[in-house]
Amino acid sequence: RACLASPLAMAPKAAKTSKPAKRSVAAHRARITQLEACDADYRRFMDVYERDQLILVRGYEVPSSESRKAQQKVPPIRFATLQQLYAKHPKVVKRAFFVEKPPDSLSSSSSCTASHVADVLLGDSKCPRGPWYASFVVQRNRSVLGTFLKSLPFRVPPFLEDASAAQHGAEAPKHSDAAWVFFGRNEQQQLMRGRAEHTDAIEHSGTWHIQLHGSKVWTLRPTDELVRRNRKWKDVGHFKVHCQAGDVLCVNTRLWWHRTHIPGNCPFSLSVARDMYLDGTQPDTPNFTNVKGHYATRVFDRGSVVFTEDEAPDLALPRSRTSNCALRDAGGELVVVAKRRIKPGEWFSISESEDEDAEPDPKKRRRCF
Repeated sequence: RACLASPLAMAPKAAKTSKPAKRSVAAHRARITQLEACDADYRRFMDVYERDQLILVRGYEVPSSESRKAQQKVPPIRFATLQQLYAKHPKVVKRAFFVEKPPDSLSSSSSCTASHVADVLLGDSKCPRGPWYASFVVQRNRSVLGTFLKSLPFRVPPFLEDASAAQHGAEAPKHSDAAWVFFGRNEQQQLMRGRAEHTDAIEHSGTWHIQLHGSKVWTLRPTDELVRRNRKWKDVGHFKVHCQAGDVLCVNTRLWWHRTHIPGNCPFSLSVARDMYLDGTQPDTPNFTNVKGHYATRVFDRGSVVFTEDEAPDLALPRSRTSNCALRDAGGELVVVAKRRIKPGEWFSISESEDEDAEPDPKKRRRCF
């Protein structure tokens, strides 16, 4: 299952450059390094990750219901697992529930809040029809987190376990006491995108993501900082990484521009992620909170004001070459306006060249999830 870097032709159209051939060749030449699960250990992982801040480990067994039942262990994680978690601990789930794309039945509703979407997706007995895409964080309750992690094939990937690091004389990696859960359904033919391309303002070493059901596709692009650190990625544009059940993607989302989508005809996609601290730093207690106002809950016509300076959410909007918002000065006040018609469920984004810090009293920023 080779995963090649896609040429820049896959990116949005741009003005012609003087060296298109060189850029295309570089994009083809750059590949994400892949390891098979049976060959992955701490040293092999670190040799690649320290250089690329990105690696894909393939081939972990994701137990089926039958195999786990025969061993009388905790059933494998599935949609019902999320429903049971929500039924027992709704506050844990709602504390940091994010809507990547709401169900069509709610996209035009004024009640399309994260809390209401959580009720619809996880509170009903049946899995709602797609397309929809959401996520939440299990955190601030070690008992609930511990029980949830038991439903996974592992709490941490084997190559990041203490024993694997100790074999190579390294300090054991640490992991945050939190687990990100990404789940969605896309029964339509076309792909379903998540939020716009962005980077995350993180302080840890990156995040590992295990795909448990279905598939998810990551579109990645190196940041300028990463290119300065590793010239391998010079002149490389967007490329795709296709994750199937049993794949573990490790990525530093501060150094990689990224966006994801669920491919068409995918009845259920589920992945779980944890933040990793490879330098042995003891992570702080996680406290992710729900982000409000990051996606449209109604139609915004071209030129209409999305946020004023006082109304803007306390976070950085994602950057994108195909952004749907722009910053404008309105009588001395900085406002965010729609560059085109924005439909309900779309994530707001601004151009990579827009300067959100131009004002003397800039808003504080949070990680852009």
